[in-house]
Amino acid sequence: MVMNIDGELINSAPSAPIRYEHLWFPGGDVVLKTNTYLFKVHKDVLSLQSSVFKDMFQLELEQTIEGGAGTVGEFYEGLPLVGLAGDEGKDVAHLLQAVYHRDCYDRDSDQTPLETVVALLVLGTKYDFKHIRRDVVKQISRIYPNSLAAFDRIDQGDYLPHVELFGTQRVDCDFRLLEVCHGADADILLPLLYYACADFDVDWIFNKGGLNRDCLRTLLKGKFELQCALSTLLASLPDEFRNISCASCKVGAYISRLQEIGLGSHLVRYEGSVMVFELLGNGCSRCSKMLEHRINDKRQEIWEKIPSFFGFPEWEELYEGSEETSYPMIPYYDV
Repeated sequence: MVMNIDGELINSAPSAPIRYEHLWFPGGDVVLKTNTYLFKVHKDVLSLQSSVFKDMFQLELEQTIEGGAGTVGEFYEGLPLVGLAGDEGKDVAHLLQAVYHRDCYDRDSDQTPLETVVALLVLGTKYDFKHIRRDVVKQISRIYPNSLAAFDRIDQGDYLPHVELFGTQRVDCDFRLLEVCHGADADILLPLLYYACADFDVDWIFNKGGLNRDCLRTLLKGKFELQCALSTLLASLPDEFRNISCASCKVGAYISRLQEIGLGSHLVRYEGSVMVFELLGNGCSRCSKMLEHRINDKRQEIWEKIPSFFGFPEWEELYEGSEETSYPMIPYYDV
């Protein structure tokens, strides 16, 4: 026996799809069929929110839906039976729960199970539920922020072993979300997810990351460019300090131990006050503070280039070209 997403025990042996009782509405006028479940739902509810289902229901019953979205022509208890090709029953259940029940999905929660987030993004994209896709993108973008200061705060705490994201350790989310967002063409999220994954070493990326070839190639290329930029930042510090230092510091202060700085791929490691503390000797408070600010300016310059490292346009252009915030709110239905 296995348990479905509502905590109901079901037989785990291969069998014909069974009714999903929480999504089996007496007034439903169409039955959706997956590999494990049947859902009795409403054409109008789905058509209002999904252009794919709207087109599907307008076709003749015996016509095959183009693009693998579904097939019609069969009946179940007198109602049209629509087969959802290639979709897991539990994933469709997550989608329909979000369609019908507002309290089943909270885009402001960090504890939404990862499988729910993935299912809603994948199927919300496939069936063109724009408001669901938009909400998931907003949820993920809040967890992977597009400002350096906000991402620094995440790096300082969210990767600790006891910290969970979407019901699992954050490290387990980064690569899964990267591949899913790549498949869903969620470009607004991809530079941030690539950046998150770039901090892992190459062996881990190859052996445990589980990325497809396209994602892997982009990640490794961007990781290399990011590390080159960070190496350049470190190498520039002696000259930067000479240019800004006072007469006393030009004589007595010095930068040392550059070779001891481990070359990570996240900018938090190179925060100005940390670098000054670790590298600058005998610097006055004024020159120390100026160097700290200069390092942070250079960190910000690198952050602005993060999208280009992974083959995307600049942040501003990326966000201006996104449609994720332009959709009107769609009401949920509790039938």
